[in-house]
Amino acid sequence: MNDQDFLRNKVPMTKAEVRAISLDKLALTNKRTLLDIGAGTGSVSLQAALEHPQLQVTAIEHDPDALDIMRQNMTHLQTPPIELIAGWAPADLPQRPFDAIFVGGSGQQLPEICQFAQDWLTPGGSLVLNFILLENAQTAAAELRRVGFTDVEAIEVRVSHWHALGKGHYFKPQNPTIILSTRKER
Repeated sequence: MNDQDFLRNKVPMTKAEVRAISLDKLALTNKRTLLDIGAGTGSVSLQAALEHPQLQVTAIEHDPDALDIMRQNMTHLQTPPIELIAGWAPADLPQRPFDAIFVGGSGQQLPEICQFAQDWLTPGGSLVLNFILLENAQTAAAELRRVGFTDVEAIEVRVSHWHALGKGHYFKPQNPTIILSTRKER
């Protein structure tokens, strides 16, 4: 999906190219449940729900502006039903199994979120976390190993878009994003 498909406000959004890689790493084709932690504008949840109608999507977000724009986008894009929770992860999360978990925002709760993922991700389930701060990605990688995830992949994505400038063009960069991904052993 293009970023322009989404209604926007001041809430940060996972951009199309990063979203595409993250969704690919989540491997949702045969999954039944997805949890989106720190959903923000909901771009990951919304695209996942539209591309995988069999998926039961649960999203949690604490920011009222983010919740508002996600609700608007759910209506605007006519998505299948998404369970949207106004609250903090992991304290306000339902304690039930998920086949895939995406973490777009952690609200300084990385250790607790990593433990939640280990406790509630189904065997063979996928976990993807996005970061723009290197220190947060390093903390998450260490926490994932601490709670028992053994094969953690880290990639950095840098995307620039072509823009006109006077009589010429340049590539305007987005924030580089670090994508961590892993699977729960069976």
